[in-house]
Amino acid sequence: MKYFLHIKLILICTAIITLISGCSLQAKQPSTDISNAGYLTIKDDAGRMVSLVHKPENIVVLSPSFLDLLYALGGKAIGRPNYNVKLDTVPAEARNIPDVGFVYNINIEKVVALQPDLVIAMQGIHDKLIPVLESNNIPVIVIKYKTYNDVFDKIALFGDIVGTQQKAQEMIQDLNQKLKFISDRLPNKSVKIAILHATAKNVTLELDTSIAGSTANILHLQNVATNSNLLESSADMAPYSLEKLVESDPDYLFVVTMGNTAEIEKTMKENIENNPAWTSLRAVRDKKVVYLPSDLFLLNPGIRMPEAVEYMARVVYPEIYANDK
Repeated sequence: MKYFLHIKLILICTAIITLISGCSLQAKQPSTDISNAGYLTIKDDAGRMVSLVHKPENIVVLSPSFLDLLYALGGKAIGRPNYNVKLDTVPAEARNIPDVGFVYNINIEKVVALQPDLVIAMQGIHDKLIPVLESNNIPVIVIKYKTYNDVFDKIALFGDIVGTQQKAQEMIQDLNQKLKFISDRLPNKSVKIAILHATAKNVTLELDTSIAGSTANILHLQNVATNSNLLESSADMAPYSLEKLVESDPDYLFVVTMGNTAEIEKTMKENIENNPAWTSLRAVRDKKVVYLPSDLFLLNPGIRMPEAVEYMARVVYPEIYANDK
């Protein structure tokens, strides 16, 4: 009897020791380790999954629109694109940080030398830089930023990156309110427009999917190029034909310049003055040829979109929007 009691005690002690050991091993195994899971995993607009182990502290942005958005949400950068416009459009805190070249001609060596822990690149412009950045173990996300709808998506994304999600939601609400304030006062009128995209080499027509085209859509302006055939090289452009332009006879001609703005405007004005076909256009006769500012209409203006919409509204309907600030 004592023998069996002794055996029973041994078995009980063994079970207790095994249970304690098991609990100790389980405690050493992380169930959901935040550090292992990382700070944030992003699926970018190129379909790539990018994991950020830590909150990025050394960010390089390759587009001016991204810089505005980053700083507005409380983030900061260590590198930015060069601006071909006045520096007063650059966030004050970012004016003295290193530039890494113009948005269409990024100096990748400068980017790598800064050793960023995140690069934010523009889809369709910076895709070729991805292999170089990845080979240097630099995380990069590629962002589609062509339409105004993209702006709202990216505000939420940048809020996640910076960790200011509540501020991002407040910004989205504020932008919607500003756009509504503009659109609610639109008159019930039909206005035809054409948007010329002018470079030093050629002229094309911008469609509704361009920034200026999206702005015109918000204002219910009729883009005469809406049903035109696309250029093979761009989903936002259509071939330009002066003959068809004369046929459609828009009320306003908007011009978006890419390159040396002064030289392009000079060439355009000379062509208009010296070609009788141009002078037959109502927009030319009524002096309604408007050169749009590049910082608002060449690339996505981002959080400045109400400013772009208001600018175009003020041009077309000065009697309504002239006093808007």
